[in-house]
Amino acid sequence: KKVLMSRAKRLWPLINPAVMRMLLASASALLLCHVSAEYTPKIDSATFELWRLKVRKSVETTERAHRLQYAYRGQTVSPWHDIPFWAGYFQEEKLPLLHFVCEIPRMTHAKLEIHKGHEPNPLIQDTVGTSKLRFYKHGESIVNYGAIPQTWEDPIVADPDTGLGGDNDPIDVLQLNSKPCRRGAVQRVRILGALALVDGGETDWKLLVVNADDSTEAEATNWRHVDDVPEDRMGEIRNWFKLYKRAEGKPENVFSLDGRAVDPDHALRVARRTHQHWKNLVNGRSVCFTTCHNRECHGNEVPCWVGYNEGTEL
Repeated sequence: KKVLMSRAKRLWPLINPAVMRMLLASASALLLCHVSAEYTPKIDSATFELWRLKVRKSVETTERAHRLQYAYRGQTVSPWHDIPFWAGYFQEEKLPLLHFVCEIPRMTHAKLEIHKGHEPNPLIQDTVGTSKLRFYKHGESIVNYGAIPQTWEDPIVADPDTGLGGDNDPIDVLQLNSKPCRRGAVQRVRILGALALVDGGETDWKLLVVNADDSTEAEATNWRHVDDVPEDRMGEIRNWFKLYKRAEGKPENVFSLDGRAVDPDHALRVARRTHQHWKNLVNGRSVCFTTCHNRECHGNEVPCWVGYNEGTEL
């Protein structure tokens, strides 16, 4: 394993990051048969009460304007591994709901995300280089952006719709309510559909959802299917996510499936696949590496924190 990882890291400047992750994963996979680690979430999904979940903001350095951590019944929890995937059903319609973690509220541009490598996966602002905070250059977010907990798009498993491996992150969410979500907030959301984005050769699904508990917005409250979303709104979303990285000097993103949004049932199957990938990860059947943001190891690949290993320092 040490030899393979050493050779892989020497090749880092020459190869795509996704390929690097595959090399590192292959090296680590050699030891998987000898590893019996398994993570048990701190929150029991059967008894979870959303109102008991607390979000704490801390600023320990001047390098990150935001650092959000979570607590439940007095203990620190991970927004990635401990907040349940399932969130019950929508009223008497029995539509399945999922939990959504708000990372980037609508009409803001600070690029926050769940930090996969640091214990206990706090929400922090992404960086450019060793310390410069990352903001959307294309403009403010046009949706409430975030992720579904207990999911993971495995980079070494080809998605059946795109034929490409995942982007190594929890599955992304575009929450379409007009009211900005509170940064770090967790909501119960109803799935309308999904877009199969391809970013840098990696599958990067975008679930389209609405807040199931917000009845103040008459239009979004009535949406049950992606076809209920106005066409001009969907066109705006496709265009924004296709073009936003051009402002950072990167190529345009592309959409698989000819840009067609899949229906709620298809989107739920996609989400459930990523939930299974997450289960494989925390049960030791898959491996995950992420890019270090610490000054001492910036740019290097470090193991994702999954509860039973040591996380990197920020």
